[in-house]
Amino acid sequence: MQLSCRHCEERSDEAIHATASNSALDCFAALAMTVRRALYRAILLLVVLAAAGFVEIQNPLAAEVPRAVGLPKPGTYPLDHIQKVPFGIVLEGNRFPHLLSHYTKGAITLFSFFYSACADPNGCPLAFEAFEQVRAALLTRADLRSQVRFVFLSLDPIHDQPEKLRFFEKHYAQDGNPVPWHFLTTYSYLFLNPVIRDMGEDIAFDAEASVGGGFVLNHILKVYLIDREGFVREIYSNQSLDPETILGDIETLSIEAAKTQ
Repeated sequence: MQLSCRHCEERSDEAIHATASNSALDCFAALAMTVRRALYRAILLLVVLAAAGFVEIQNPLAAEVPRAVGLPKPGTYPLDHIQKVPFGIVLEGNRFPHLLSHYTKGAITLFSFFYSACADPNGCPLAFEAFEQVRAALLTRADLRSQVRFVFLSLDPIHDQPEKLRFFEKHYAQDGNPVPWHFLTTYSYLFLNPVIRDMGEDIAFDAEASVGGGFVLNHILKVYLIDREGFVREIYSNQSLDPETILGDIETLSIEAAKTQ
């Protein structure tokens, strides 16, 4: 009989513990439900107030994007003097000759070779896109935009006559951007070849790809950052053509020039 009573007592204790555990879980569940409902009400109230114009909800994803991690602050790093821009005779808008140095001295210059028929997505179109992005960024920088010019020199003097390139220059002058963009060519390859050779550019006519009346030149995309004295200070490839990096390098040259004045 005693064994039976102890057994009943043990079962009673288990029932008490089970009841207590269930009660605790029920309390936690009720508390969670209360908090959830309060949170929903608070969110709903915030949305209503925002819609009425009483409060402004800040979207953290819409905040200004900070400078990319790993990019040094402009002016805190040196840019080497890689080479002097070579002598050259170029044309702009007509058949009157100009010295290439007229377009590579006196301002910070972003320079690249191109040709109007280029369709390689990793070539000239990529350069156009990068230049346009940098140019748009400079539009918001009153301290920099008056110090910079863009220059494209054609690799195809046969087809890219001055009159043809005038349409490019007119197009990019119509957007109201104060950063000038010059489209240059030469009289012939006799004038062009020494420039591309001394700038480290190589070109080759692709006969197979040009079948059917097209014209394809194989070349490696290079963009040159040139200082006011006509020295190449940085060379970007299609793998390093980052507008933010270019803008930082332009600012670095600007800071450098201000220190020497």
